[in-house]
This record gives sequence, C-alpha cells and structure tokens, in this order.
Amino acid sequence: MNKRETLALVFVVLSLITPARADHGPGTSGSGFTTLTAETLKPGSFSSTFQFDWTEFDVPSGDVIGVDLLDRSFLSTLNVSYGVADNFQLGLTYGYFAAEGNREFEEGEDGEEPELSTFDPDGFTDLWLTGKYRFYQGPAGQVALIGGIKFPTGDSRLTNSEGEQVEPAATAGTGAWDGMAGLAYTVPLNAALTLDASALYTFRGERYDYRLGDRLDVGTSLAWRVCGNAKTYPQVSLVAEATLRHVQKSEEEGESDGSTGGTVIFLSPGVKASFTERCAASVGVQLPVVQDLNGNQAETAFRLITGVSFSF
Repeated sequence: MNKRETLALVFVVLSLITPARADHGPGTSGSGFTTLTAETLKPGSFSSTFQFDWTEFDVPSGDVIGVDLLDRSFLSTLNVSYGVADNFQLGLTYGYFAAEGNREFEEGEDGEEPELSTFDPDGFTDLWLTGKYRFYQGPAGQVALIGGIKFPTGDSRLTNSEGEQVEPAATAGTGAWDGMAGLAYTVPLNAALTLDASALYTFRGERYDYRLGDRLDVGTSLAWRVCGNAKTYPQVSLVAEATLRHVQKSEEEGESDGSTGGTVIFLSPGVKASFTERCAASVGVQLPVVQDLNGNQAETAFRLITGVSFSF
C-alpha cells in the first residue's frame, strides 16, 4: 500500500487499541452506523430498527468486459432483536435490495463491438439469524461474542437481457448458506463519550458453482452526547466512525475471479438522536479514503445511511 493507505490503516488499528489505556467512567452506549455495540437487551425486551442505505458508485470508464456494473444501489433493512436472557439476545435481519444502471459488457463476435446486456436485480435479500452473548461487563467495559447464520431465502435466480444467468455477486440474494462470527467491545470514556468497536468475519458458502469471497469487517466509533444526559430526553450525539472492509476474491467453478474483492477504508461522520427512551433516529455518510480493489470494479463514491429504531 502507498503512504496514504498505510496511514489510514494505522488510524483504524490505533483507534481499536487506544481505549485500553483510557480512564473509564459512567456513560451510555453509542454504537456507530455499521460498528456493533457489546450491549445486550434486557430479558423480555424487543428492539426493531429500520435502516435505509443509498450507495453511489464511480463506474470505470470505457467498455469493461465481463464485469457487472451499476450506478447506485438502495438497501432497506429491518432488524428485530429480542432479549432472551441476561447477557444474551437473538436477532433477525431481512431486507429489500434495489439498484439502477445494472449492466455487463461481453466480447463481441469476430472483432465486433462489445455487446451490452442489462438486468434488474431488485428483490428481497437473504435472512440472517444472529445471536449476541455478552461474556464480560466490568470496569474495562463490555465484551460480547457475536455469531450468525444466513438462510438463502432471497432472490438469487436472475437472468439478463441476453437470457444468461447473473452471478450471485449482483443479485439480492446469493442462494448460499453463510456464517458469521465476531466480537464487539463497548466502553464509556466519560459521562458523555462512548466508544464501540467490533470485528466480524463472514464465511461464504457456494451455490451455482460460484462462491463469494469471505469478508472481514472491522470498525470503531465514538459517540459524543452534546444534548441531554443519561436520564433526560431528547439526547443528541455526534458520531465519528472508521471502518475497514476486506473481501477475498470470489470463485467460479473453482477459479478465482480477478475483478472481485479488495480492501476499502471508510470514515463516517453523522448524528444520532434519542427522542424518548424508546425511539431514536440516525443519519450518517460513509466516505471512502482508501479503495484497493482487484481488477476492474465500480468504486464507492459515498454511502448514505439513515435509520430509525424503537424498543419496547
């Protein structure tokens, strides 16, 4: 990596290490937009979150052969969590994916111009069942183990305008069973400042002779409450988040796809507001500072993340 990429990676790593040396005091949880918190729901409590993500892409110039391209995507996700017991909760996540400008260029016959095929990937995503177990809560903060399994319930069988099947990387569902495991850490740095960090690894399954590359997500976020306190509402917090996403190359019929996978580092500013004890909303934007992608791929221009949550 070049100097800029190295500095950005060091920032993410140091953000995860520094809290171990901080003075810890009372505070409230304030997880980021993709970083998870180690806190768990009280037994018998429900929480539901609706999130809408809009991602804009920078598409490579020219006719890129054999690569699925798109201009923008929209993902609406509903997550429902339930506190099963002390320090343990279960969650279900389901969503709807939509995109614009989906296309692929294929080599023309006998030296002719590349042929353009289009497709419509809109559809429901696969269903995730997740569990979180908080195994430590003390002066040093909270630590939780996270695991999950993805059921292939989404729309994965899709053909383009030429009648050919679209690869699972470009469809709403993958058609494969996946697994996920990771850790989350939460600690109050003072009465108004909270840090969350999480690391998740997704194990991809194979379907249609195609296997998406395994994925690693590492993130850390700081939430600074600038309005209200732990017992009064409304509460408004400014959020700063740094995340790293690394995806391995996908495989088709056992062969690696050179135009898949890579590493992206995002910095994400935003705002979270709790209107009452049971209602909150958030808005943030992910800005890529490093994009080291393999082969020819559409880079991320930005990602807008909005959400509203209710607890009862």
